[in-house]
Amino acid sequence: MSRRLVLTLALIGWAALLLAPAPARAACQTANSSASFADSSSYTVQANGVAQVSTSAGFSCSGSVITLGGTSSARATITSANGWKLAAGADRIPYAVSADPNGTYSFAQYGTINYFDPTMLSLLTILTGGSFTPRIYLTVNGNANVAAGTYTDTLTVQWTWTICHAVNLSNACILSESGTGTSTIPVTINVGKDCQISAPPVAFGSASLLSQFAEVTQSVLVDCSKGTSFNVAFTSGSAPSARPWRTMKDGAGRVLQYNLYRSDGATIWDESNPQAAATPGTGAVSPAQPFTYKARINPAQAAPVAGTYSDTVSVVVTF
Repeated sequence: MSRRLVLTLALIGWAALLLAPAPARAACQTANSSASFADSSSYTVQANGVAQVSTSAGFSCSGSVITLGGTSSARATITSANGWKLAAGADRIPYAVSADPNGTYSFAQYGTINYFDPTMLSLLTILTGGSFTPRIYLTVNGNANVAAGTYTDTLTVQWTWTICHAVNLSNACILSESGTGTSTIPVTINVGKDCQISAPPVAFGSASLLSQFAEVTQSVLVDCSKGTSFNVAFTSGSAPSARPWRTMKDGAGRVLQYNLYRSDGATIWDESNPQAAATPGTGAVSPAQPFTYKARINPAQAAPVAGTYSDTVSVVVTF
């Protein structure tokens, strides 16, 4: 990083110089920074639901009055090691970096941005007396379907500045500081595993005799984050155990025995006997991997009192 301080003396008429006492030199310098998005599930990333973050742009000035007169400028040029993408293995998460929270001044679009541009200074609160603290804003975008993992990128910021600290009556800068420098900003997001479930209700219908209730065959649909292995099970519902029978109850607490079985119609499907996914998760927002089961009422139980019986069983996905 290089810097230089320039003092220009100007004569006005017969007066030698109309100057206030010389202000102390401000310290303008570059410094490394970092940015971390909030830990998010793969489905949050895919839905563009990750919250925007901001961090120091890697440059600051402090210690003296900074004027708006003269030719002050603070130009930043940012390059991304991964082409504006957070990377882990072969997967990529696109993101944008801008000088303002609305993304109007994107570094990918403009290349170099002068933070002392009057429009920028009116848009952002980055110049307060002797303090100049520009920031960058990072936003995940692109609806990326990615596996769980830690995704990273590195931003390199090239700074070139000329900061005016004092002007004369003609608004010409008489004390300025110039320099160049580089800062690096590692960017990170931790993407977690997640799953989606679609489980329609089971309806046995109505019958006068237990033997008249037909076996029901249907499926729950499950999917998880791309590449995530998982297994599927059912809870025992209102019964302490699914073995030998789960139970439906009426409003008076009377029970009707039934059970849920694997597709073979014989293996009770509960949490002690989960079924592994046929294939790892695909990350599909609408789950499409079917897990077929059979629901059957115990025909050998004593005939229950007529009424409406129900139970609530949860689908448990472990990943």
